[in-house]
Amino acid sequence: MIHPALKLPKELEVYRSEIDKTVKPCVRITTEKGETSLTQSKFGGQPYMPKECTHPKDEHNHYMALFAQINFSEVPHIEAMPKTGILQFYLSPVDDMYGLDFDDPYSQKNFRIVFHEKVVEESELITDFSYIPDLGDDYESIVEEGRMKFELIASPVSNGDFRFEELLDADLSKPINHKKYEDLLELYTEELAAEGHRIGGYPYFTQMDPREKGDPEILLFQADTDDEIGLMFGDCGVANFFIREEDLRNRNFQNVLYNWDCC
Repeated sequence: MIHPALKLPKELEVYRSEIDKTVKPCVRITTEKGETSLTQSKFGGQPYMPKECTHPKDEHNHYMALFAQINFSEVPHIEAMPKTGILQFYLSPVDDMYGLDFDDPYSQKNFRIVFHEKVVEESELITDFSYIPDLGDDYESIVEEGRMKFELIASPVSNGDFRFEELLDADLSKPINHKKYEDLLELYTEELAAEGHRIGGYPYFTQMDPREKGDPEILLFQADTDDEIGLMFGDCGVANFFIREEDLRNRNFQNVLYNWDCC
């Protein structure tokens, strides 16, 4: 997979070969608040939903809200990801933990991931969502409706990734003469952080990686704090969705590890 060359701070150029070995292609997502179509890649808004489909419900029998929708025909392709189809992320509108069960982060009882392999014409879609009751001011949406824009970038391993020391063969403990950073590791951590919305690549955390040594999951999708669309998990938090590569290639989204953390 060809991706743009990685831009490095000059202090890290001496380690370029080691850092480049960790690089994965990644799709960076930026947003623009506004109305969207039913088939468009977006945060929030109304979902793409063929008439024969059933709207996902949470464990309390509430209709789940569309959190994010990715139409892969609009996305630069990276290995293992679909080239077409629509992937949706739903969250319970009433769950204080935004659909996450910390005891079982794979449980999709209060979040749901749906993949539509075939995209049909609008005449075959549900367009009237008045069946979803208004839950009142006590339950505001976590995100405002906004379009996604995509850019293919190079993603080096992030310091928060549990495989950081395994993948990056470089001693970054050396002190440096820098007005902001004490050593190379601090510079790397801040300047090459994997912040922001993204598809693939490496993840970013405000706390720690929920995966452990030997876990096979890779990053499927990441959603970060974004003022443009009023998105925030807790206090400036970030959400990650991880999947086994085999499941991703088989378009099986039933065993996804969902996690979010905040400052």
